[in-house]
Amino acid sequence: MTSTRLSLDRVLVAARFHAASMWNWRQVYYGRIIEPVTYFVFLAVGIGGALASADGRRLEDYLSFVIPGMISMLAFRSSTAAMSDVANDRKWGVFAFYRMYGGGVAGYLASIHIVLTSMFLVQLALILVIAVPLGGLVGTTGGRLASVLATGVLLSIGWTAAGGAVATRVHSYATRNLIVSVSTLPLILAAPLFYPLESAPCYLKIIALVDPLTYQVDWLRDVWSGSFDGLLWSAIWALLTSAVAVSLLRHAEPLTSER
Repeated sequence: MTSTRLSLDRVLVAARFHAASMWNWRQVYYGRIIEPVTYFVFLAVGIGGALASADGRRLEDYLSFVIPGMISMLAFRSSTAAMSDVANDRKWGVFAFYRMYGGGVAGYLASIHIVLTSMFLVQLALILVIAVPLGGLVGTTGGRLASVLATGVLLSIGWTAAGGAVATRVHSYATRNLIVSVSTLPLILAAPLFYPLESAPCYLKIIALVDPLTYQVDWLRDVWSGSFDGLLWSAIWALLTSAVAVSLLRHAEPLTSER
């Protein structure tokens, strides 16, 4: 019991440290909070309005389609934040101190999950608050919305673990920045987050086949429609990526010489 309490205390201390670090860099995180809201307010609503005017469709129908896409995008962005957190912790000795004082790698990863999942929920709450007056949640029950939120949290946990795993293998800021720059927009725009894949050109459909966001947004839309298969697949995703991240963190050098 005492050992469990000590482990939990270490996790909470590490989580408080990551939260304090987030506060110190709050200008950066303000941008991360505003960015998805901008995507939703200007891009998604703009596309939905254009479709409604051209085809006589309702804006509400398009927003119901695109909100799972926004959740998928928010979950994916957790990976870049985790990559940065793990790299900085290893660079400045935070991870080394945590291990030195008896902290396990699973607890360390859990501390990052706590903070980045909280950030994910704040971003998602803003999207949903904006969606309500626009009609994006019309016909969605509380239970179904809770299932969608749970699926999104699991996806975010999985992407956080994936980002942490990548950070254990990349020891160069330039390389890490290149990975983020090259992968982020193609992964987001190639997946059917803002448009149905059926209407995409052939080359985009081929790229979408190897884009994990393509499958994850389908999981979210399945749950949005009342199926629970997507929730199960999201749980498997979170467990698998977390297991990989824990294994890589366990064998990673606690301290790097990156500058």
